[in-house]
Amino acid sequence: MSIALYWIPGSCARVPFVALEEAGVQFDLRPINRYRGEHETEAYLAINPKGKVPALVLDDFVVTEVPVVVQVLARRFPAANLLPTGSEKDEIEALSLMAWFASGLHPTAGMHRFPNLGSAEESAYEGIRMKAREDLRKGFSILERRLAGREWLFDDWSIVDAYAFYLWFRVVGSGLDGSEFPLYAAHARRCESRPSVARVLVLDLGLFLGDDGAARR
Repeated sequence: MSIALYWIPGSCARVPFVALEEAGVQFDLRPINRYRGEHETEAYLAINPKGKVPALVLDDFVVTEVPVVVQVLARRFPAANLLPTGSEKDEIEALSLMAWFASGLHPTAGMHRFPNLGSAEESAYEGIRMKAREDLRKGFSILERRLAGREWLFDDWSIVDAYAFYLWFRVVGSGLDGSEFPLYAAHARRCESRPSVARVLVLDLGLFLGDDGAARR
């Protein structure tokens, strides 16, 4: 089986990147330089017409959208225990959380960081940020309560934790004060020290693509 992951540093494609590292399989990591518009080229749009990452290519089968990509990887590599399998309830809840991350928290995080996504009028930016901040605090409060008395979102670490960690990085990095969520902050530190996550962060945070397409620190 050939596996390729199209990835932009700092993007949510970090989550399937971690999943592949957890599975310990060989794969081809294909960086996309968003600053050069490579996600909008004819070549990439032939792979993912939405012009987004991640795009996971399994032989000639293309999978997109983080919750679906990690579910496919969990099925292909069951020994990696990427998703909870202890009960039907946990399996459903894991998918529900990832769907919420993808459709709720992640787009709101984008609005918080880039309010121009919500309006072309600069005068509206602060209002957009305030509403996004309010919604993010509500969402983070849900995760804070869930983490009470536990290390991970489920009994054991899963790729859902990697997704939650990505959202923490995205939101706190765009200016939300994380001090009111100490359990979530501690969860992020535990995720950061996990070997698979640490390996990904070396590339995800330590490198970026310059205008000439070369990887740079």
